[in-house]
Amino acid sequence: MSTIAKEIEVELQTTPNLSAKELKAKYQHMHQVQLYESKMRRAKTIALQRKDGDHTKQYTHLRSYIDELLKANPGSTIKLNVEPCANPNLKTWKFRRIYVCYAALVKGFKLLGRELLGLDGCFMKGKYPGQILTAVGTDGNNCLYPVAFAIAEAECTDSWKWFLDLLGDDLDLPHHANFTFISDRQKGLIQSVESVFPRPEHRFFCRHIHENLRQTWMGDLYKGLFYRAALATSVPYFNMAMEEIKKTNLDMFLWLSEIPAARWSRSHFSGRAKSDMLLNNLCESFNRQLVGARDKPIITCLEYIREYMTMRIVNVKKMQATARAH
Repeated sequence: MSTIAKEIEVELQTTPNLSAKELKAKYQHMHQVQLYESKMRRAKTIALQRKDGDHTKQYTHLRSYIDELLKANPGSTIKLNVEPCANPNLKTWKFRRIYVCYAALVKGFKLLGRELLGLDGCFMKGKYPGQILTAVGTDGNNCLYPVAFAIAEAECTDSWKWFLDLLGDDLDLPHHANFTFISDRQKGLIQSVESVFPRPEHRFFCRHIHENLRQTWMGDLYKGLFYRAALATSVPYFNMAMEEIKKTNLDMFLWLSEIPAARWSRSHFSGRAKSDMLLNNLCESFNRQLVGARDKPIITCLEYIREYMTMRIVNVKKMQATARAH
């Protein structure tokens, strides 16, 4: 088994998404032997453990990893949240959450001057379940600008409140800050934002509202009516669009009326954020970059995200240097 694992580890270095069935076909073709797929599946598990690390053991090295990160990134914020084990006789602590916000990214975000952050979460797919919570802003080119992230036990009111409290401290946001957040109304997020920042502008992703809407009212007609109201740039145009919806389908009009217009229509945005963004492209783009990290052990996952953020900064600086040269 270890011999097979050692050989397929090389394959997984270049193509990590190969399935056990594909690895079995490659191995059989190379060595002219017959293998059960279950055996190849076990060999793949061993090979991935060698390549990415052990899911359980990495939690024991997490504090040392955080110390090294803080030495290499002075001024950054990394918070580890643990809880006692279920067995009171054990003296060990169980991992609950970790929050990471690099000083360089916070400094850059404050210089951008756009008080807008997209909040989103995605599932961990590894041995231990959890959620990656993210806060993503926009740069001067309207491209994504990751600010902070956390790995938490679940996407709930308590975890979001903990995340937003720490994020507010890093961004120097007072309790009464007039900041703008945009999200897809995840479980517990609305209550958390209102609890931490009672006076923010909290927008909802229009795509998420439309996904809920089309479960009852399908078709391009209703989609066009909805986005006409969402994209309206003044209150009179918004009222005209809503009146058209009312004439077409009264139930749809009543359903939309229950969602405050300030949450989803440009006509009611305050303008403080200097952005009329309606969609969750920023968060979805960032989450797409994290696909390769979501099934990894905790430290490997954190390193994957750190390397992506670092490479993004380097690439942006290269583009800036090229633009100045021309």
